[in-house]
Amino acid sequence: MSPASEPLPSSAPPALAVGPAPVPYSGPTRSAERLLAPDLARGLALLGIALANCVYYIGGRDLGPLARPVDGTAGDRVADVLVGLFVDNRAFPLFTILFAYGFTVLIRRQAAGGVPYVRARALLLRRSLWLAVFGAVHIVLLFEGDILLSYGCLGVVLALLFAARDSTLKVLGWSLAIVFVVTAGIDGLPQGSLDAGLPGVDQGTFVGALLWRLVALVALVFGAPFVAATFVPLAVIGTLLGRRQVLERPLDHEALFRRLTLVGLPVGVLGAVPLVLAAVQVWQPPWWALFLLGVLHGVSGVAGALGFFGAVGWFVANRSRASSSPTGRTVDGRDGSHLAPGRHGPRVVTGPVVRALAAVGQRSLTCYLLQSVLFVPLLAPWALGLGVGAGTLRVSLIAVGVWLVTVGVAVALDRAGRAGPAEWLLRRLTYGR
Repeated sequence: MSPASEPLPSSAPPALAVGPAPVPYSGPTRSAERLLAPDLARGLALLGIALANCVYYIGGRDLGPLARPVDGTAGDRVADVLVGLFVDNRAFPLFTILFAYGFTVLIRRQAAGGVPYVRARALLLRRSLWLAVFGAVHIVLLFEGDILLSYGCLGVVLALLFAARDSTLKVLGWSLAIVFVVTAGIDGLPQGSLDAGLPGVDQGTFVGALLWRLVALVALVFGAPFVAATFVPLAVIGTLLGRRQVLERPLDHEALFRRLTLVGLPVGVLGAVPLVLAAVQVWQPPWWALFLLGVLHGVSGVAGALGFFGAVGWFVANRSRASSSPTGRTVDGRDGSHLAPGRHGPRVVTGPVVRALAAVGQRSLTCYLLQSVLFVPLLAPWALGLGVGAGTLRVSLIAVGVWLVTVGVAVALDRAGRAGPAEWLLRRLTYGR
Protein backbone atom coordinates (compact mmCIF):
# COMPACT_ATOMS: atom_id res chain seq x y z
CA MET A 1 0.00 0.00 0.00
CA SER A 2 1.28 3.45 -0.83
CA PRO A 3 2.11 5.82 2.04
CA ALA A 4 -0.72 7.96 3.32
CA SER A 5 1.05 11.09 2.14
CA GLU A 6 0.97 10.03 -1.51
CA PRO A 7 -2.08 10.81 -3.64
CA LEU A 8 -4.28 7.89 -4.61
CA PRO A 9 -4.51 6.94 -8.29
CA SER A 10 -7.11 8.94 -10.17
CA SER A 11 -8.25 6.00 -12.30
CA ALA A 12 -8.76 3.39 -9.59
CA PRO A 13 -10.17 3.19 -6.05
CA PRO A 14 -7.85 2.93 -3.06
CA ALA A 15 -6.55 -0.57 -2.43
CA LEU A 16 -7.55 -1.80 1.02
CA ALA A 17 -5.62 -4.36 2.98
CA VAL A 18 -6.88 -7.91 2.65
CA GLY A 19 -5.09 -9.49 5.60
CA PRO A 20 -6.98 -10.87 8.60
CA ALA A 21 -5.34 -8.58 11.18
CA PRO A 22 -7.93 -6.52 13.13
CA VAL A 23 -6.64 -3.10 12.13
CA PRO A 24 -8.52 -0.33 13.99
CA TYR A 25 -10.75 1.94 11.96
CA SER A 26 -9.51 5.38 11.03
CA GLY A 27 -11.83 7.53 13.10
CA PRO A 28 -13.75 10.63 12.06
CA THR A 29 -11.74 13.52 10.70
CA ARG A 30 -10.65 15.89 13.45
CA SER A 31 -11.69 19.52 13.18
CA ALA A 32 -8.12 20.72 12.56
CA GLU A 33 -7.77 18.27 9.65
CA ARG A 34 -11.00 19.10 7.84
CA LEU A 35 -11.02 20.58 4.35
CA LEU A 36 -12.42 24.09 4.06
CA ALA A 37 -13.97 23.76 0.60
CA PRO A 38 -16.54 20.97 1.22
CA ASP A 39 -17.56 22.41 4.58
CA LEU A 40 -18.00 25.86 3.03
CA ALA A 41 -20.02 24.43 0.15
CA ARG A 42 -22.26 22.43 2.51
CA GLY A 43 -22.90 25.50 4.61
CA LEU A 44 -24.09 27.41 1.54
CA ALA A 45 -26.07 24.42 0.24
CA LEU A 46 -28.01 24.22 3.50
CA LEU A 47 -29.36 27.71 2.86
CA GLY A 48 -30.59 26.46 -0.50
CA ILE A 49 -32.14 23.39 1.11
CA ALA A 50 -34.02 25.57 3.59
CA LEU A 51 -35.37 27.73 0.76
CA ALA A 52 -36.30 24.68 -1.32
CA ASN A 53 -38.08 22.89 1.54
CA CYS A 54 -39.99 25.79 3.03
CA VAL A 55 -42.58 25.88 0.21
CA TYR A 56 -43.80 22.43 1.22
CA TYR A 57 -45.15 23.92 4.44
CA ILE A 58 -47.49 26.18 2.47
CA GLY A 59 -51.11 25.18 3.11
CA GLY A 60 -54.39 26.15 1.51
CA ARG A 61 -52.88 27.21 -1.82
CA ASP A 62 -52.98 25.67 -5.29
CA LEU A 63 -49.42 25.01 -6.40
CA GLY A 64 -48.08 25.02 -9.96
CA PRO A 65 -44.67 24.02 -11.35
CA LEU A 66 -41.83 23.93 -8.81
CA ALA A 67 -44.52 23.87 -6.07
CA ARG A 68 -45.10 27.62 -6.38
CA PRO A 69 -48.56 29.13 -5.66
CA VAL A 70 -50.30 30.00 -8.91
CA ASP A 71 -51.78 33.20 -7.44
CA GLY A 72 -48.75 34.71 -5.73
CA THR A 73 -48.22 38.41 -5.05
CA ALA A 74 -45.54 40.52 -6.68
CA GLY A 75 -43.23 39.85 -3.73
CA ASP A 76 -43.91 36.14 -4.05
CA ARG A 77 -42.96 36.27 -7.72
CA VAL A 78 -39.62 37.89 -6.92
CA ALA A 79 -38.89 35.11 -4.41
CA ASP A 80 -40.05 32.48 -6.92
CA VAL A 81 -37.70 33.78 -9.60
CA LEU A 82 -34.66 33.97 -7.33
CA VAL A 83 -35.22 30.55 -5.76
CA GLY A 84 -36.14 28.97 -9.10
CA LEU A 85 -33.01 30.26 -10.81
CA PHE A 86 -30.44 29.60 -8.09
CA VAL A 87 -31.85 27.07 -5.60
CA ASP A 88 -34.45 24.62 -6.95
CA ASN A 89 -32.77 21.54 -8.44
CA ARG A 90 -29.41 23.12 -7.67
CA ALA A 91 -28.98 22.82 -3.89
CA PHE A 92 -29.79 19.10 -3.65
CA PRO A 93 -27.49 18.11 -6.55
CA LEU A 94 -24.68 20.08 -4.92
CA PHE A 95 -25.35 18.41 -1.58
CA THR A 96 -25.43 14.98 -3.23
CA ILE A 97 -22.13 15.57 -5.00
CA LEU A 98 -20.61 16.64 -1.68
CA PHE A 99 -22.11 13.60 0.06
CA ALA A 100 -20.40 11.27 -2.41
CA TYR A 101 -17.17 13.26 -2.17
CA GLY A 102 -17.18 12.90 1.61
CA PHE A 103 -17.88 9.20 1.25
CA THR A 104 -14.78 8.89 -0.92
CA VAL A 105 -12.70 10.71 1.70
CA LEU A 106 -13.97 8.27 4.32
CA ILE A 107 -12.92 5.35 2.10
CA ARG A 108 -9.47 6.86 1.64
CA ARG A 109 -8.99 7.26 5.38
CA GLN A 110 -9.71 3.57 5.94
CA ALA A 111 -7.39 2.58 3.09
CA ALA A 112 -4.59 4.78 4.44
CA GLY A 113 -5.01 3.16 7.85
CA GLY A 114 -4.68 -0.33 6.41
CA VAL A 115 -8.22 -1.38 7.30
CA PRO A 116 -9.12 -4.70 5.61
CA TYR A 117 -11.53 -4.53 2.69
CA VAL A 118 -14.35 -6.43 4.39
CA ARG A 119 -14.20 -4.43 7.61
CA ALA A 120 -14.07 -1.11 5.75
CA ARG A 121 -17.12 -2.05 3.71
CA ALA A 122 -18.94 -3.09 6.89
CA LEU A 123 -18.15 0.29 8.42
CA LEU A 124 -19.55 2.14 5.41
CA LEU A 125 -22.68 -0.02 5.33
CA ARG A 126 -23.26 0.51 9.06
CA ARG A 127 -22.93 4.26 8.70
CA SER A 128 -25.34 4.32 5.75
CA LEU A 129 -27.95 2.18 7.49
CA TRP A 130 -27.85 4.37 10.59
CA LEU A 131 -28.23 7.44 8.38
CA ALA A 132 -31.36 5.83 6.91
CA VAL A 133 -32.66 5.29 10.44
CA PHE A 134 -32.07 8.98 11.18
CA GLY A 135 -34.14 9.76 8.09
CA ALA A 136 -36.98 7.47 9.15
CA VAL A 137 -37.18 9.12 12.57
CA HIS A 138 -37.03 12.55 10.94
CA ILE A 139 -39.98 11.64 8.71
CA VAL A 140 -42.18 10.39 11.54
CA LEU A 141 -41.45 13.19 13.96
CA LEU A 142 -41.01 16.22 11.74
CA PHE A 143 -40.88 16.29 7.95
CA GLU A 144 -42.16 13.88 5.30
CA GLY A 145 -39.90 15.49 2.70
CA ASP A 146 -36.78 14.08 4.40
CA ILE A 147 -33.79 13.20 2.22
CA LEU A 148 -31.64 11.30 4.74
CA LEU A 149 -33.45 8.01 4.16
CA SER A 150 -32.63 8.18 0.46
CA TYR A 151 -29.04 9.22 1.23
CA GLY A 152 -28.75 6.19 3.47
CA CYS A 153 -29.82 3.96 0.56
CA LEU A 154 -27.38 5.80 -1.69
CA GLY A 155 -24.63 5.20 0.85
CA VAL A 156 -25.34 1.47 0.73
CA VAL A 157 -24.90 1.57 -3.05
CA LEU A 158 -21.65 3.50 -2.74
CA ALA A 159 -20.38 1.13 -0.05
CA LEU A 160 -20.97 -1.84 -2.33
CA LEU A 161 -19.32 -0.06 -5.27
CA PHE A 162 -16.40 1.66 -3.57
CA ALA A 163 -13.91 -0.78 -5.11
CA ALA A 164 -15.33 -0.31 -8.61
CA ARG A 165 -13.20 1.25 -11.31
CA ASP A 166 -13.91 4.68 -12.73
CA SER A 167 -15.15 3.15 -15.97
CA THR A 168 -17.68 1.01 -14.12
CA LEU A 169 -18.99 4.00 -12.20
CA LYS A 170 -19.35 6.02 -15.39
CA VAL A 171 -21.37 3.25 -17.06
CA LEU A 172 -23.64 3.02 -14.01
CA GLY A 173 -24.06 6.79 -13.86
CA TRP A 174 -25.02 7.10 -17.52
CA SER A 175 -27.34 4.08 -17.27
CA LEU A 176 -29.33 5.65 -14.43
CA ALA A 177 -29.35 9.12 -15.96
CA ILE A 178 -32.76 8.31 -17.48
CA VAL A 179 -34.19 7.91 -13.96
CA PHE A 180 -32.85 11.33 -13.03
CA VAL A 181 -34.27 12.87 -16.22
CA VAL A 182 -37.77 11.43 -15.69
CA THR A 183 -37.83 12.57 -12.07
CA ALA A 184 -36.77 16.08 -13.10
CA GLY A 185 -39.53 16.18 -15.69
CA ILE A 186 -42.19 15.26 -13.13
CA ASP A 187 -40.98 18.12 -10.94
CA GLY A 188 -41.95 20.52 -13.72
CA LEU A 189 -45.62 19.50 -13.60
CA PRO A 190 -48.22 21.35 -11.47
CA GLN A 191 -48.25 20.07 -7.91
CA GLY A 192 -51.90 20.77 -7.03
CA SER A 193 -52.66 21.21 -3.34
CA LEU A 194 -50.35 19.77 -0.70
CA ASP A 195 -53.27 19.60 1.74
CA ALA A 196 -54.63 16.39 0.24
CA GLY A 197 -53.88 13.47 2.53
CA LEU A 198 -55.59 10.51 4.15
CA PRO A 199 -59.38 10.37 3.73
CA GLY A 200 -61.08 11.41 6.94
CA VAL A 201 -57.84 12.58 8.56
CA ASP A 202 -57.31 16.28 9.23
CA GLN A 203 -53.66 17.09 8.67
CA GLY A 204 -54.26 20.39 10.43
CA THR A 205 -54.12 18.55 13.74
CA PHE A 206 -51.07 17.08 15.43
CA VAL A 207 -52.45 13.54 15.37
CA GLY A 208 -53.58 13.84 11.75
CA ALA A 209 -50.18 15.12 10.66
CA LEU A 210 -48.47 12.32 12.58
CA LEU A 211 -50.62 9.67 10.89
CA TRP A 212 -49.89 11.20 7.51
CA ARG A 213 -46.15 11.12 8.15
CA LEU A 214 -46.36 7.46 9.16
CA VAL A 215 -48.00 6.70 5.82
CA ALA A 216 -45.38 8.85 4.10
CA LEU A 217 -42.64 6.82 5.82
CA VAL A 218 -44.00 3.58 4.40
CA ALA A 219 -44.20 5.12 0.93
CA LEU A 220 -40.69 6.56 1.18
CA VAL A 221 -39.22 3.26 2.42
CA PHE A 222 -40.48 1.60 -0.74
CA GLY A 223 -39.58 4.61 -2.88
CA ALA A 224 -36.17 5.35 -1.34
CA PRO A 225 -34.28 2.96 -3.67
CA PHE A 226 -35.84 4.75 -6.66
CA VAL A 227 -34.94 8.15 -5.23
CA ALA A 228 -31.42 6.91 -4.50
CA ALA A 229 -31.17 5.72 -8.11
CA THR A 230 -31.90 9.26 -9.28
CA PHE A 231 -28.95 10.43 -7.18
CA VAL A 232 -26.47 7.84 -8.48
CA PRO A 233 -25.40 9.94 -11.53
CA LEU A 234 -24.67 12.84 -9.17
CA ALA A 235 -22.90 10.54 -6.73
CA VAL A 236 -20.70 9.23 -9.54
CA ILE A 237 -19.61 12.80 -10.26
CA GLY A 238 -18.80 13.37 -6.59
CA THR A 239 -16.94 10.07 -6.35
CA LEU A 240 -14.79 10.76 -9.40
CA LEU A 241 -13.96 14.24 -8.11
CA GLY A 242 -13.14 12.75 -4.72
CA ARG A 243 -10.82 10.14 -6.17
CA ARG A 244 -8.88 12.93 -7.85
CA GLN A 245 -8.72 14.86 -4.57
CA VAL A 246 -9.61 18.14 -6.23
CA LEU A 247 -10.62 19.80 -2.95
CA GLU A 248 -7.58 18.49 -1.08
CA ARG A 249 -5.28 20.19 -3.62
CA PRO A 250 -7.23 23.26 -4.78
CA LEU A 251 -4.24 25.04 -6.29
CA ASP A 252 -3.49 22.04 -8.51
CA HIS A 253 -7.06 22.07 -9.86
CA GLU A 254 -7.69 25.80 -10.09
CA ALA A 255 -8.16 25.61 -13.87
CA LEU A 256 -10.88 22.96 -13.40
CA PHE A 257 -12.65 25.08 -10.80
CA ARG A 258 -12.51 28.10 -13.08
CA ARG A 259 -14.04 26.19 -15.99
CA LEU A 260 -16.79 24.73 -13.81
CA THR A 261 -17.66 28.18 -12.49
CA LEU A 262 -17.62 30.08 -15.77
CA VAL A 263 -19.57 27.41 -17.65
CA GLY A 264 -21.74 25.80 -14.97
CA LEU A 265 -23.26 28.88 -13.39
CA PRO A 266 -24.47 30.53 -16.65
CA VAL A 267 -25.83 27.21 -17.95
CA GLY A 268 -27.58 26.64 -14.64
CA VAL A 269 -29.31 30.02 -14.75
CA LEU A 270 -30.24 30.00 -18.44
CA GLY A 271 -31.59 26.45 -18.26
CA ALA A 272 -33.86 27.41 -15.37
CA VAL A 273 -35.49 30.41 -17.06
CA PRO A 274 -38.26 28.68 -19.12
CA LEU A 275 -39.72 26.68 -16.22
CA VAL A 276 -39.38 29.59 -13.81
CA LEU A 277 -41.40 31.76 -16.19
CA ALA A 278 -44.08 29.07 -16.23
CA ALA A 279 -43.99 28.84 -12.42
CA VAL A 280 -44.69 32.56 -12.08
CA GLN A 281 -47.49 32.29 -14.67
CA VAL A 282 -45.80 34.40 -17.35
CA TRP A 283 -46.85 31.66 -19.74
CA GLN A 284 -48.82 28.42 -19.36
CA PRO A 285 -47.51 25.69 -21.66
CA PRO A 286 -49.26 22.29 -21.91
CA TRP A 287 -48.33 19.50 -19.53
CA TRP A 288 -45.98 17.76 -21.95
CA ALA A 289 -44.06 20.99 -22.48
CA LEU A 290 -43.87 21.47 -18.70
CA PHE A 291 -42.41 17.98 -18.43
CA LEU A 292 -39.70 18.83 -20.96
CA LEU A 293 -39.02 22.13 -19.22
CA GLY A 294 -38.68 20.21 -15.97
CA VAL A 295 -36.07 18.01 -17.63
CA LEU A 296 -34.21 21.11 -18.80
CA HIS A 297 -34.45 22.66 -15.34
CA GLY A 298 -33.13 19.51 -13.67
CA VAL A 299 -30.29 18.80 -16.10
CA SER A 300 -29.14 22.42 -16.09
CA GLY A 301 -29.35 22.24 -12.30
CA VAL A 302 -26.51 19.72 -12.34
CA ALA A 303 -24.45 22.25 -14.29
CA GLY A 304 -25.43 24.92 -11.77
CA ALA A 305 -24.45 22.68 -8.86
CA LEU A 306 -21.07 22.02 -10.44
CA GLY A 307 -20.75 25.77 -11.00
CA PHE A 308 -21.25 26.40 -7.28
CA PHE A 309 -18.82 23.56 -6.51
CA GLY A 310 -16.25 25.15 -8.81
CA ALA A 311 -16.82 28.62 -7.36
CA VAL A 312 -16.11 27.38 -3.83
CA GLY A 313 -13.03 25.49 -4.98
CA TRP A 314 -11.80 28.52 -6.93
CA PHE A 315 -12.32 30.75 -3.89
CA VAL A 316 -10.38 28.39 -1.64
CA ALA A 317 -7.59 28.11 -4.21
CA ASN A 318 -7.26 31.89 -4.33
CA ARG A 319 -7.26 32.12 -0.55
CA SER A 320 -4.67 29.35 -0.33
CA ARG A 321 -2.38 31.32 -2.62
CA ALA A 322 -3.00 34.52 -0.69
CA SER A 323 -2.26 32.73 2.59
CA SER A 324 1.12 31.48 1.41
CA SER A 325 4.15 33.28 2.71
CA PRO A 326 7.21 34.03 0.53
CA THR A 327 8.87 30.94 1.98
CA GLY A 328 6.13 28.71 0.62
CA ARG A 329 4.57 28.00 3.99
CA THR A 330 0.99 28.77 4.90
CA VAL A 331 -0.66 30.86 7.53
CA ASP A 332 -3.16 29.47 10.01
CA GLY A 333 -6.22 31.70 9.93
CA ARG A 334 -6.82 31.34 13.67
CA ASP A 335 -3.55 32.17 15.38
CA GLY A 336 -1.36 33.44 12.53
CA SER A 337 1.25 30.73 13.02
CA HIS A 338 3.08 29.36 9.99
CA LEU A 339 2.21 25.78 9.08
CA ALA A 340 3.56 23.56 6.36
CA PRO A 341 0.90 22.20 3.99
CA GLY A 342 -0.05 18.71 5.13
CA ARG A 343 -1.92 15.74 3.76
CA HIS A 344 -5.24 17.49 4.30
CA GLY A 345 -4.33 20.54 2.23
CA PRO A 346 -3.04 23.97 3.16
CA ARG A 347 -4.56 26.08 5.88
CA VAL A 348 -5.97 29.33 4.56
CA VAL A 349 -6.74 32.66 6.15
CA THR A 350 -10.50 32.92 6.60
CA GLY A 351 -12.78 35.70 7.79
CA PRO A 352 -15.66 35.33 10.24
CA VAL A 353 -18.27 34.77 7.51
CA VAL A 354 -16.31 31.95 5.89
CA ARG A 355 -15.60 30.37 9.27
CA ALA A 356 -19.29 30.56 10.16
CA LEU A 357 -20.33 28.88 6.90
CA ALA A 358 -17.68 26.21 7.39
CA ALA A 359 -18.94 25.61 10.94
CA VAL A 360 -22.40 24.92 9.49
CA GLY A 361 -20.91 22.58 6.90
CA GLN A 362 -19.02 20.66 9.58
CA ARG A 363 -22.34 20.11 11.37
CA SER A 364 -24.52 19.73 8.29
CA LEU A 365 -26.55 16.82 9.69
CA THR A 366 -27.37 18.69 12.88
CA CYS A 367 -28.21 21.88 11.00
CA TYR A 368 -30.39 20.03 8.47
CA LEU A 369 -32.43 18.42 11.26
CA LEU A 370 -32.54 21.67 13.19
CA GLN A 371 -34.21 23.32 10.21
CA SER A 372 -37.19 20.99 10.63
CA VAL A 373 -37.19 21.47 14.40
CA LEU A 374 -37.66 25.20 13.75
CA PHE A 375 -39.90 25.00 10.69
CA VAL A 376 -42.56 22.79 12.24
CA PRO A 377 -43.57 24.96 15.23
CA LEU A 378 -43.51 28.07 13.03
CA LEU A 379 -45.27 26.83 9.90
CA ALA A 380 -47.31 23.71 10.74
CA PRO A 381 -51.09 24.34 10.89
CA TRP A 382 -51.39 22.68 14.31
CA ALA A 383 -48.69 25.00 15.73
CA LEU A 384 -48.30 28.72 14.95
CA GLY A 385 -49.61 28.05 11.44
CA LEU A 386 -47.59 30.71 9.63
CA GLY A 387 -47.55 28.48 6.55
CA VAL A 388 -51.34 28.35 6.19
CA GLY A 389 -52.28 30.53 3.24
CA ALA A 390 -48.74 31.88 3.08
CA GLY A 391 -46.97 33.06 -0.04
CA THR A 392 -43.47 32.11 -1.01
CA LEU A 393 -42.03 35.43 0.11
CA ARG A 394 -43.16 34.86 3.68
CA VAL A 395 -41.92 31.29 3.94
CA SER A 396 -38.67 32.19 2.16
CA LEU A 397 -37.94 34.92 4.69
CA ILE A 398 -38.69 32.45 7.47
CA ALA A 399 -36.34 29.98 5.80
CA VAL A 400 -33.51 32.51 5.74
CA GLY A 401 -34.15 33.28 9.41
CA VAL A 402 -34.14 29.59 10.30
CA TRP A 403 -30.86 29.09 8.43
CA LEU A 404 -29.33 32.04 10.29
CA VAL A 405 -30.33 30.44 13.59
CA THR A 406 -28.54 27.24 12.53
CA VAL A 407 -25.49 29.35 11.68
CA GLY A 408 -25.54 30.80 15.20
CA VAL A 409 -25.83 27.35 16.75
CA ALA A 410 -23.00 25.98 14.59
CA VAL A 411 -20.72 28.91 15.45
CA ALA A 412 -21.42 28.45 19.17
CA LEU A 413 -20.59 24.76 18.95
CA ASP A 414 -17.46 25.54 16.95
CA ARG A 415 -16.22 28.03 19.53
CA ALA A 416 -16.86 25.46 22.23
CA GLY A 417 -14.88 22.91 20.23
CA ARG A 418 -17.84 20.52 20.02
CA ALA A 419 -19.33 18.54 17.17
CA GLY A 420 -23.01 18.74 16.34
CA PRO A 421 -25.11 16.35 18.46
CA ALA A 422 -26.41 14.51 15.38
CA GLU A 423 -22.85 14.07 14.05
CA TRP A 424 -21.70 12.86 17.47
CA LEU A 425 -24.50 10.28 17.66
CA LEU A 426 -23.97 9.03 14.10
CA ARG A 427 -20.22 8.65 14.72
CA ARG A 428 -20.81 6.82 17.99
CA LEU A 429 -23.26 4.42 16.32
CA THR A 430 -20.90 3.93 13.37
CA TYR A 431 -17.53 3.62 15.07
CA GLY A 432 -18.54 2.59 18.59
CA ARG A 433 -16.53 3.85 21.51
